[in-house]
Amino acid sequence: MPGPLTSWFAADHARLDELLRRSVADPSALDRQAFEAFRGGLLRHIALEEKILLPAVRAARGGEPHPAARRLRIEHGAIASLLVPTPDPAIVSELRSILEPHNAVEEEPQGLYRTCEELLGPGVETLLARARAYPAVKTAPHNDGPGVYRTAAAALRASARQAERAPAGAAPVPSAWRR
Repeated sequence: MPGPLTSWFAADHARLDELLRRSVADPSALDRQAFEAFRGGLLRHIALEEKILLPAVRAARGGEPHPAARRLRIEHGAIASLLVPTPDPAIVSELRSILEPHNAVEEEPQGLYRTCEELLGPGVETLLARARAYPAVKTAPHNDGPGVYRTAAAALRASARQAERAPAGAAPVPSAWRR
């Protein structure tokens, strides 16, 4: 049975999925307001996982990261990079191609959320309070310049290269969601 942390983060996934769906509900025009709410919300969600959940799991496991931590961090970097260019239906499709399996890994029985609940026990309430209180992430204007990724495959490759260059245990932190 999912606990409060799993329920809260899964509900946030559902909220973000709905915003993304709304952004392309009208095939003739992207709903920029819905997309920008999705973008800011997703960057905040990623920051919560990178700055609160993954470090908590690592600490509770005696310095050993969650088995899916590397994958999640690479995907977080790729997702953040796909939020840089001006949105269009193709970008939304690319985001979905990463987000659907990514969210499933986080929500599954041995995923990040339930692992936090199992390892932290009653301490999960403190972690959840920190997540709820976390501020909105400031977003930069969209950028369509050279080096901006528009496909999930390219974004994932670039994020994996960045993760390989990072010191052991460090997360690739895209500038779009640094505080």
